[in-house]
Amino acid sequence: MISEEQVDFIAEEIRKAHVKSVELRDDLIDHMCCLVEIEMGRGVSFEEAYGRAFNQTSPNGYGEIQRETVFLLNYNKIMNMKRFTYISGFVFALSLTAGTFFKLLHLPGASGLLSVGMCGMLFVFLPMLIVIRYKQLAVQVLSERLKWIFGVLSFVLFMVALWMKLTHLMGAGVILGLSFFVFGFGFLPFLFFRMYKASTDQP
Repeated sequence: MISEEQVDFIAEEIRKAHVKSVELRDDLIDHMCCLVEIEMGRGVSFEEAYGRAFNQTSPNGYGEIQRETVFLLNYNKIMNMKRFTYISGFVFALSLTAGTFFKLLHLPGASGLLSVGMCGMLFVFLPMLIVIRYKQLAVQVLSERLKWIFGVLSFVLFMVALWMKLTHLMGAGVILGLSFFVFGFGFLPFLFFRMYKASTDQP
């Protein structure tokens, strides 16, 4: 039989994983205790039994169960938000593309299309995309988070520079140069570092 000290150990491990739902935390404790008891009944030590139970239940950590539970409970809301995000991204990118085309051909309406596309990308699409990605980034390694941060920052600077250039505003060249600097010395190093790490982690 599993002792109270061992139950407390399991409960503390789950608590340290920041499982916020009390019901989920209690269910996890009960489930882990049952699995550990089964394994200990086969003659293995508590430490080995706990390791087997952990690998069987949540090999990527208890936080994964928390995230999966939240996702399932909010599936429709999350999917609607993703649909709106990607549809808005398409619409605003199309507006930006059309505005650029109109501007190059000196057609009327170019400024309006550019403004709608630019503002939509910067103040609707990107913030919603960041919200969607935030929880995923929070559990990833620092280099992956920095890669994403520098990528978004360089994209924002490039979009602003493009809009300033097409509307003939001063300072467009400086912003454009800054966007290339952030992309080249911020995003690319972390991109290729992550690619290198991924290649070395594979057997």
